[in-house]
Amino acid sequence: MQLRTAFIDAMSRAVTGVTVVTTLGAEGEFGQTVSAMASVTAEPPTLLVCIKSTSVIVGAIHQHGAFGVNVLRSDQRRVADTFAGRSTWGQPYDFSIATWTREFDDVPLLTGAVGRFTCTLATELEIGSHTVMFGQVRHADTAAGSPLLYAHRTYGEHVEIPRQVMDLPFDQDVRLVDEDRQGGFRE
Repeated sequence: MQLRTAFIDAMSRAVTGVTVVTTLGAEGEFGQTVSAMASVTAEPPTLLVCIKSTSVIVGAIHQHGAFGVNVLRSDQRRVADTFAGRSTWGQPYDFSIATWTREFDDVPLLTGAVGRFTCTLATELEIGSHTVMFGQVRHADTAAGSPLLYAHRTYGEHVEIPRQVMDLPFDQDVRLVDEDRQGGFRE
């Protein structure tokens, strides 16, 4: 197996939150679904997003100097697909799929997203095919709901693990068992 293929397959097992990065440009609103978003530091509040360098939103962020990061709620899968360019119920990248506000820095923020940030572009790095953009957070807010997650090339949502499972020793081998029809258990 090639390293690239093995890397992509192994990364598909890493659970990520699903975000839509937004901004304004000369031609209007731009949005892109991004799974590579992370906190950098709380002092000053800074986050990063990784976007394919050829995406038109990269140039729009440069032009506007600010961007929004919208952490999607578990029922906002259509928004994720629309801004990933694979909408099956409308046009890709179509902002009419949801309700948006522009309360801070004239950046589109998704109504109902579980987390929302507006950022000014602080710096960036070109790494391979992607641009890593660091944003200094100027505003952050939250809303109720469970975040939309992505792993194994599919969507999911957060489910809390019962406490008794969390208290197992780290090196213990955990096996799932099914109850068979005779009332016993089998591994």
